[in-house]
Amino acid sequence: MNIILMGYYGFKNIGDDLSIQQLIQLFSSKKAIQNIFVFCEYDCSEVTNNKVIFCNTHKLSTLQKASILFQSDYLIWAGSSFNLKDNSGKLLMMQQFAKMTGKRFCYLGIGLEAFKSEELETKARFLKNANYLYLRDKNSYGSAVSQLKSVKSYLGGYLAFLNVDGYEKFIRSDRSTQINNISFTGNFWWGEGRAEFYSQQLLPFIEKFNSTIHLLPAQVSEQRNDNKFHKLLKNYLPEENCKLHSWSQPQDFVEILSQMDFHFGNRLHSVILADILGIPNVGIDEYVSKNSKIKNYIDKTEMLSTYRMLNFMEPIDICAIEKIYREYQRPSEFILNESKTANVGVELVFQERSQTNLAISPVPVGLRS
Repeated sequence: MNIILMGYYGFKNIGDDLSIQQLIQLFSSKKAIQNIFVFCEYDCSEVTNNKVIFCNTHKLSTLQKASILFQSDYLIWAGSSFNLKDNSGKLLMMQQFAKMTGKRFCYLGIGLEAFKSEELETKARFLKNANYLYLRDKNSYGSAVSQLKSVKSYLGGYLAFLNVDGYEKFIRSDRSTQINNISFTGNFWWGEGRAEFYSQQLLPFIEKFNSTIHLLPAQVSEQRNDNKFHKLLKNYLPEENCKLHSWSQPQDFVEILSQMDFHFGNRLHSVILADILGIPNVGIDEYVSKNSKIKNYIDKTEMLSTYRMLNFMEPIDICAIEKIYREYQRPSEFILNESKTANVGVELVFQERSQTNLAISPVPVGLRS
């Protein structure tokens, strides 16, 4: 059996790079799988397994792509918020090819936050063409069940949780008495105004705790590097209390984050990883919208979910942060359940095609999110 993995790969994005690492590790362990073709922008992971073949889609000819498609049994789009932009035409062609040749097209661990409610109906053909749709959050799953009744839908865990044992050595077992090290993950497209605003929100921590602010990018590709914003932010902070980071492999990001006392993140997987590592954290997003992927995730954790969200440009109350710091606990039960349901979601891909519609009973007993 051969499979193709597709997604937002090769762009040095921490969430997608972690997801593809986890999936490669899982699929490589299956004897029935002979080759794993990863369609990506660049080689996106250090993998020594001889089953894995990275395919730079910009360098492949149409004939080469067709050859890989004919060799493969499963076409799998995995991870990320599902967004239809430049590649929508190519994606539709691949789905139609899969249907004509009797191959399976599946979505694994995706979110539908990028779709406005009115868009989901008009763009639903991209999802209806799938044999199987595994969603990572309750809002996305609810939209799929109500508007995509013909697709087998499943509510499971975020793919970053597939193998939580891999994070074990980085998990914090102790807690400092004060907030000495703070990591902040902004977004590459933020500008000067936000840099000045967030510097003013972070200065009270420096004044009270002499904190070091660690600017930690969740994406470091040439075109979309979060340090583009972090460099602006750094200009407004005391040099001796600010450190700019970068990373090569996802494990580098995890190791840096594991040394923090508190984390502020506008990138979803920076918040997810903070929870996995047991680092108290707050997400920054437009949380009043049901399309906030960070809010969808934090709500799902049920760990101080009322307090762990800040809107864009919302002032940071140091007393509220201290409260979170005191009361936060690593959501161990949630993490275990996410791992179980993520693994079930992936395994269901390989079940017989005659399987009954999963939208009726989306989550196995005992694994309900």
